[in-house]
Amino acid sequence: MKLGELIGSDNNSVIELSEDTKDLQVLGLSYDSRTTTTGDMFFCLKGESHDGHDFAARAVKKGATVLVVDRELDLDTPQIVVDDTRATMGDYAETFYHSPSNELITVAVTGTNGNTTTINLLSEIAKAAGEKPETIGTLTGSLTTPEAPDLQRKIRELVGQGTSFLAMEVSSHALSQNRISNMLFDITIFTNLSLDHLDYHGSMESYYRAKSKLFTANHSKLAILNNQNSYGRRLSREIPIPKLDFSLEDIEILDQSLRNSSWLWEGEIIDLNLAGKFNIENALGAAIAANALGFSKQAIKTGLSKINGIPGRFESIAKKDNQPDVIVDYSHTPDGLQKVLTTIKELSNEAIVHVLFGCGGDRDKSKRSEMGRISEEYSSHIYLTSDNPRSENQMNIINDILAGIRDKSSVYVNPDRREAIHQAIKSANAQDVVLIAGKGCEAYQEVEGTFSSFQDIEVAKEALEARG
Repeated sequence: MKLGELIGSDNNSVIELSEDTKDLQVLGLSYDSRTTTTGDMFFCLKGESHDGHDFAARAVKKGATVLVVDRELDLDTPQIVVDDTRATMGDYAETFYHSPSNELITVAVTGTNGNTTTINLLSEIAKAAGEKPETIGTLTGSLTTPEAPDLQRKIRELVGQGTSFLAMEVSSHALSQNRISNMLFDITIFTNLSLDHLDYHGSMESYYRAKSKLFTANHSKLAILNNQNSYGRRLSREIPIPKLDFSLEDIEILDQSLRNSSWLWEGEIIDLNLAGKFNIENALGAAIAANALGFSKQAIKTGLSKINGIPGRFESIAKKDNQPDVIVDYSHTPDGLQKVLTTIKELSNEAIVHVLFGCGGDRDKSKRSEMGRISEEYSSHIYLTSDNPRSENQMNIINDILAGIRDKSSVYVNPDRREAIHQAIKSANAQDVVLIAGKGCEAYQEVEGTFSSFQDIEVAKEALEARG
């Protein structure tokens, strides 16, 4: 694409661009000098620890032919000077890839918990309706919502592969950083909002404001809002776009177990191979969205019944009769942990519950003691260990969690997550339930900046085998 076509009327360059320069072919978009190639437009992004302007010369050396900056640099390379390089990157990325999302049916999901489950439920419904669906989210890449150039390139690739339906998670970080630019979704879904990401947003109000950016006329034709959540009710009052509210009060729950549920919705019995009211809530939101898109009740019913678990989301591990039930879940927030523990107690005939978890390092510290409090209130045995401590001292994180636990005498503490999982499963009786929380299906653990292979599910299977 020619540079002049890409920047359009948004040419704020302090360096006058000649007609020859405007005819310059931009072959790609880059924001990381390590991966910049010949013909790239390089965006100088400011991060928490690095400033992309410091790497502009390196990007030019590797072939970048134009720079997007927030201040003029002492380089001969053509420069587009803008107020916000990250916001501009989102807009240019959408232009460069010719707004590929406009060629699909699109649904965006945001909230604190349940987003991954919801997009996968939507994908199955769309498949049952005859669409060719894809998802973008926590399970599909290193970022829940990719950086704008990566996102737009991915969607363009999906269109080229014949994809007709896209369900994607949109994170609060992505909304704050304009990663979705002006993408207009057919449906947007709000699942819930609870304590998380305050290390980035600073306050719940700021977190809410970031999430609410999705529910504007620029991004959404119709909003589906969970009004059982206080922030969902607030959104319903505040947003200026068409909306539909939903609640568990709209349905009749017929049956529940630790592995599945059934419920009545608009005259249809929905069989769902997922446990817990929180998953029924996710499925209901997906069903209402699909119905609003014109998918048939039969497609919705069939699609929801096809889901046989979401990796690392309330995932039950196969076991022998003399072994405890073991559940692996991604719950890493106070609200998420409480919902999962409550569900286990409700659906397991008040079985003795063992909970194992830690908290991520270099992230929101405010939730740690609250997760400790919840673990004590809703379980009988607590095992505190490492999650992804990153650069933080593992015991400092554990001590932050312990601050929320009144009776610390019976808490098992071991930073070695493998040993802790083995201990929890070894200690539980056959009638008990062991919840391994926090990491879900993550395939790694990060300790002091070093990544090592680690999966809760595989370690749990290993521990069950060792128990015999």
